[in-house]
Amino acid sequence: MLTFDYNPSTRKLLLKTEDLDLFNRVREHFSIENDAARYGRRYGRYIPRRKYAITGAGACEVGLYWEIKKYLDKVDTTVSDKLQKVLKVGKDIELYKDFAFDLREYQEDVVNKALKIGRGTCVLGTGAGKTFATAALIENYFRDSKDRDTFKCIVLVPDLGLVTQTYDEFLNCGITFKLTKWTGKTKPDLTANVIICNIGIVQSRFEQNDWLKHIDLLIVDECHKIKASNKISKIVSRIRTPNKYGFTGTLPENNLDKWSIIGKLGPVIYEKTSYELRLEDYLANVAVKVLNLEYNTVPRYDTDDNYRGELDFIYESPFRNEFLTKLCGKLDNNTLILVNHIKHGELLKEYLDELTNKQVYFIRGEVEVERRDKIKKIMEIDTNVVCVAISAIFSTGINIKNLHNIVFASGGKSFIRTVQSIGRGLRKHNLKSQLIIFDVCDRLRYGIRHCEKRKDIYKKEKIKFTETNIIEK
Repeated sequence: MLTFDYNPSTRKLLLKTEDLDLFNRVREHFSIENDAARYGRRYGRYIPRRKYAITGAGACEVGLYWEIKKYLDKVDTTVSDKLQKVLKVGKDIELYKDFAFDLREYQEDVVNKALKIGRGTCVLGTGAGKTFATAALIENYFRDSKDRDTFKCIVLVPDLGLVTQTYDEFLNCGITFKLTKWTGKTKPDLTANVIICNIGIVQSRFEQNDWLKHIDLLIVDECHKIKASNKISKIVSRIRTPNKYGFTGTLPENNLDKWSIIGKLGPVIYEKTSYELRLEDYLANVAVKVLNLEYNTVPRYDTDDNYRGELDFIYESPFRNEFLTKLCGKLDNNTLILVNHIKHGELLKEYLDELTNKQVYFIRGEVEVERRDKIKKIMEIDTNVVCVAISAIFSTGINIKNLHNIVFASGGKSFIRTVQSIGRGLRKHNLKSQLIIFDVCDRLRYGIRHCEKRKDIYKKEKIKFTETNIIEK
């Protein structure tokens, strides 16, 4: 027998059992290998062999209840009265859906399930209309509130650009609640019902704004960024409302990060993949062309940072940069080139400016949000644009309908970043039959390994790919 209990002072779920073997089995299941332990042993330091989602005293985040219960399918369990009250925070109300746009069937399902359970994580493939579903969820909470004048909701987004984008999209939905923005440059109107803010402002101002701990509703957009060890994860835990929701296109592969999200925001209550959305004709089709670049010479792997040396080699390669420039020059319609480093982006822009007749832009962190929005609007109207962008900025949240080509110019093996980057061009457009991804695979030590990882991702996402060999002459 295992009992699920609740500690009001820490707001944590507690596992209680006299069966030590059962307890250890559960705790071990919700753990991962600690990679740092191997390095600690090398330098004579003790670092625990595993990282645990459940403490040695049996404490964990409340949202893990459903995952643990699922794991204990054939074990007798009971739930204390204290925890029962914490778990039963859903609403049984008739769905309001009188918006400027009709909710798609799956969006209605998302909102209905979210209201019924009262917390949860919603996994919707990029382009599924997460913002509209979020606005509908908030509107239903707002209308069911006992005091609409004092109702407060925080919508937490990853960066400054998404604050403005989400704000504008909410207004276009036909919402009735009062809305405001909060960034380093924009002070919030605290009489508003819903405050859209970026992670940075909440991290820096949380301690000075005690009201944040006592809001009625929390929405975390792109919640895959709420990792187990980062600061914003701890802040989400300190916000007291049980009604917390996360929206993302992709959950992390790392189980500890995934359990952290589920623990703080609630179980996965709905999932609809990008593949399903493409099948149902909500998103554009996508195909990947893997371009295998074979070099005459290879970098010397004799430095302290061989990977960095390989990156410097490919970023500065005239063969590679001229090939990418010619490729983008021949492509019809708009192209987005994703890079990981500013130096690489600047060099590519120089090549493109000199060797093509296209409009060329480079978006990096220093580029103001207003300027980014202006470039996106140009791309929606024009058809002869190449935009070089730092992938950390453009891999999430930015949707350009009139985007036909994306070039992965910097490799990498991140599952989330790859999938989210593909999502930048999946929105349908009347001039677009499909999105083409050009994946540059450098046939070098690290380039080959990372490309194999990306091909595994394409297989998992059911995206067809072809391969072409390009040999340096």
